[in-house]
Order: sequence, then structure tokens, then C-alpha cells
Amino acid sequence: MPAIPSTSRSGRHSQCSIVSDVSAVNVVGSPETANTNTNNMTSKTKVKATVLYEDVDADGLEPPLVDLTQAIPLHSKKTDRKQKRREQKEAKRASTVSPRGILDLPYELLYSVITLVEPRELFVLCRVNKSLRTFILSQEHLITRDMIAWRYPSLSKCFRLPVLAQDLDENARRALNEAYGDALSPRRVNANYKHVQSPDPSLVCFCYTCRLRWIFLCIIVDFAHWQQHLDNGVPIPTIPRGSDPDWNKKLVAQHAQVVVKALHSQLWYVRLLQAHLSSITRSIRRNTANQGNRRSRFRMTPSDVASGTDAFLDRSGPPTVDFPYNRDNYDMLEAFMPSRSWIKDERKWVYVPADQHERELRLLERQRQEAPSSTAVSQTPAALVPRSMIF
Repeated sequence: MPAIPSTSRSGRHSQCSIVSDVSAVNVVGSPETANTNTNNMTSKTKVKATVLYEDVDADGLEPPLVDLTQAIPLHSKKTDRKQKRREQKEAKRASTVSPRGILDLPYELLYSVITLVEPRELFVLCRVNKSLRTFILSQEHLITRDMIAWRYPSLSKCFRLPVLAQDLDENARRALNEAYGDALSPRRVNANYKHVQSPDPSLVCFCYTCRLRWIFLCIIVDFAHWQQHLDNGVPIPTIPRGSDPDWNKKLVAQHAQVVVKALHSQLWYVRLLQAHLSSITRSIRRNTANQGNRRSRFRMTPSDVASGTDAFLDRSGPPTVDFPYNRDNYDMLEAFMPSRSWIKDERKWVYVPADQHERELRLLERQRQEAPSSTAVSQTPAALVPRSMIF
């Protein structure tokens, strides 16, 4: 006997709710479970309705409803004007808020503040937070350039950085090998220098100019290390001839590591210049207080020391090419500034050109092309670079 469809209110309500919710739930069931007596629906729709009806009867609960309501995007000239006025008001409010930290300052003001600090304080600022460290390191070249131009214009001309070996081309390497050979090997260049470590040919260019630049930078670190002994009158430990104690090897190795850092970081290079300026001012003050030392020296006032610049070293003074061959010369050493000479007629200091390294390489290349290789190897450094151009 065919089933009689229910005509009660509850039955009609169940069928209507099922039919209306089919499209929203979109449940797919088996075609065999569909009610074939319902003629107002397709077979696919009847399958969905039957599955829904059976699920409701089995659990006794209605399936959860999913709210898919979304906000209608508003786009009109009126809303655009309101949004623009809101953004302008927020931008104005942000510009009027007082800065809460140094990083809230404008770029130009923050850059000017950092260039006015001492190089030693730059390392302190790099340890404040990550953001400030990132800013200083990203602007390292510009900051140190302006700092050197203001504080250490003379020292930067006397103590230039040697050229790294990785920056040499193949022609330059070949010219250096044929010109010097073993005549300027590290063990022979610094054989008598116990306070300076020999430069590494794989790290630094081993031309005569770059080797001297390396030695001058190492002397900066070693001279600054013994300033406390010199101020207090404590004798510097002497090294007997022919010996090299372990404490001295460890010390010069540490000083060489500082110079290596200066080769790769401008912050360390400008820090070396600051340290040497401090050593010069302390040496001049110490020798001035010595009544028995009546040698001529640079005129230095308290304002010159407070300024933190090397401007007073541009005045006329004694020669600054006294090379300390050992630590015994530190006691009478005052202003060690090589690579410059005083021209009396012009009343100014003349410095070794910045392109001295390139000039030497061009000279070596020209001699390698003109003379046989045996003649080039026998040449001495003095014939390649005059002593007056370096000291």
C-alpha cells in the first residue's frame, strides 16, 4: 500500500524547512534513499532532502548553522572623503606627538646627532637595541666619512688602510711576485720588530706601501696599550735580543686582530684614529710636565684637548717621522704621524698621496715589462719607493 503523505502542520513544516535548507547545506546522499513519490523535486534535490531528514531523526538535533554573512563594501564619494579626512587627521596627530626615543627623530636629525658623538660611543650605541644597531651599521660609511672629515683629517692622511689581497688583480699579483720575490717576505720585513706582527700576504697586499701602512696601524694599538705605564712611570718590560716570550707573542697577535677589524670595518678604523689622538695628547702633556725635556713640541691648549680633533697638529711643529723601532722609544715619542713632511716655504704639511699603492704597482708593472725577471727580483724596496715619500 503506498505511503500517504502527512498533511499535518508539523509534517508540512518539516518538509518546507528541509526543502529550504537543501541549497544552503549542500549534502549529497545515495540515489537509492530518495523518495520517488515526490514529483516536485529533481532526483538530486530529493536525495539531499532525504539525507537531511534522516540525520535530523537519527540525532534528534538540528544541524549547526554556518553564518556566512559578510559586510557589504561601501564605496562612494562620501565614504572616500571621510576616509581621506580621517587619514589626514591621524597623520597630523602623529606629527604633533613628541618623540619618545632617539629613533623617533627624523632621519636628518638622527644622523647629525650620531656624527657628533665620539667613535668610542658608537660602539655603545650599537649595544642599545637592534634597531639602532641596524641604523648605524647601514649608515657606517657615511657616518665615519663625516666623522673623519671633522675630527681626524690629518690622522687619516698619515694612517691609511692597506689594500686587501683579495682586491688585487692577476697582473698586480704577478708584478709583485716578480719584483719582490722573497726579498720582502713577512719574516724578513719585521725580523727586528718585536712589537709588531708581520702582515699576512694572503690578507694584505705585500707591496712596500701596504706593508708600511700595516706596521703603522699596529704601532697605534701597541702605543696606546702602554700609555698607562708611561703615565705612571712604570717601566715597559724589555725583550732581550734574540728572544720572543709568549706574553709578547700573544699581545702582538691581539693587536693584529684589532688592525684586521679596522681593515673590514670603518667603525674600528675611526676608533684607532681616536685612540692614537688620545695617545698623542697624553704624550705631549706628559713630556711638557717634564722640566728636563726641552725639545720643541706642538702647542696644545686645554681647548684643543676638549675639542677631540687633531686641528692643533696642523700647526708648525717638530718632525713627526720618529719611527719607534722598539718599545724603548715610546718614552720620548710624542706625535707619531708618518707619511708627511713640513714645507717651510709654503708653511704647511705635505702628505704622501693616497694613490701611492697604485703608483707603486704601475711602477712595478712597467719595470716588469721593460727589464728581465732576474733584474726585477734583485731590486730593493728603496729603489721602488723613495724613503722620503713614506717617512
